[in-house]
Amino acid sequence: MPDPGVLAVLYGGPSAEHEVSCVSARRIVASALQRGFTVKVIGLTHDKQWVDANRVLTDVADVDALPSPDDLLRQDPGLAHAQLGVGLPPGTVFFPALHGPFGEDGVLQGHLEALAVPYVGAGVLASAVCMDKDVAKSVLRDHGLPVAAWRLADRTSWSAEVMEEALEALGLPLFVKPANLGSSIGVAKASDAGALGDAVLSAFEFDDHVILEKFVAGRELELALMGNEDVRVTRAGEIIASREFYDYDDKYVLGLAETVAPTDLKDTQLEQAQKLVTAAYRALRVEGLARIDVFLLEDDEIVINEVNTMPGFTPISMFPMLWEAEGVPFEAVVEELVRLARARDVRRRSLRTHRLL
Repeated sequence: MPDPGVLAVLYGGPSAEHEVSCVSARRIVASALQRGFTVKVIGLTHDKQWVDANRVLTDVADVDALPSPDDLLRQDPGLAHAQLGVGLPPGTVFFPALHGPFGEDGVLQGHLEALAVPYVGAGVLASAVCMDKDVAKSVLRDHGLPVAAWRLADRTSWSAEVMEEALEALGLPLFVKPANLGSSIGVAKASDAGALGDAVLSAFEFDDHVILEKFVAGRELELALMGNEDVRVTRAGEIIASREFYDYDDKYVLGLAETVAPTDLKDTQLEQAQKLVTAAYRALRVEGLARIDVFLLEDDEIVINEVNTMPGFTPISMFPMLWEAEGVPFEAVVEELVRLARARDVRRRSLRTHRLL
């Protein structure tokens, strides 16, 4: 069996999804080790210091005890990195298992581009666009793809008049979401004007821009995609929330939400969902992987909700669950994502922009 090479797993980060990233990384590292990769683990603290985690990780048995980057640095300040990527051999593939701002929004992807290294997941543009819910919705709408009606609230211009205009255009209830965040952090459902105002102010704690989104009554479905030029898509999974909606606590704290993967759909419903998410993947220029969330309405209409370019890899995350339901085990998913990263790197290096003219 050929040597699969070196995989550098990046985890942690400054976003509110730091802990989710840590859980995702532990599972990715364990799977990569089992597949024979030489694994390098590099953490990023909340204050953006790179930390060498390899001194505490030697084999699969150590993975579950892998501390957060902040804890590692507190235990040993000597683990701090001066620069990402120093000392790694040529051909190392980077797996940026960071969620939310800095890890999933094009910032880290731009840094990896500057290092001229292959990395898993979407590039700079797709990462940035998909992270910003307002911009992503605009692109999808301009490609003729169905999205829920919305308004953008800006911290500098938010006022009673802006709120009244949104209420008149969208009605109640409304969902309020930070434009650039994931894992349902900062998301609230507002059923009256007072609750809407409070929800927007709370969301401004996470972002300068907030989405006010028309309530869509339907089944919440999620589909997983992998690919560059050629895209594979799974059947749909379904989230059945234990609360009013599927929020962060329902996902990661309470453990009461029901996840069905795959869920039962009519052939026509599944075909339409797969067609729309593939079109969204291409419209947003995503490569590598994504989990795309949609709503299935009573009249069988499908509305695209969000596109996640670095979905969770935790034991309860839908992305790996859906691939496992298709007969693709988690270890094989990691291998395929590394292969796609290398294939994209080879293709991009063949472009004239990557050579002397």
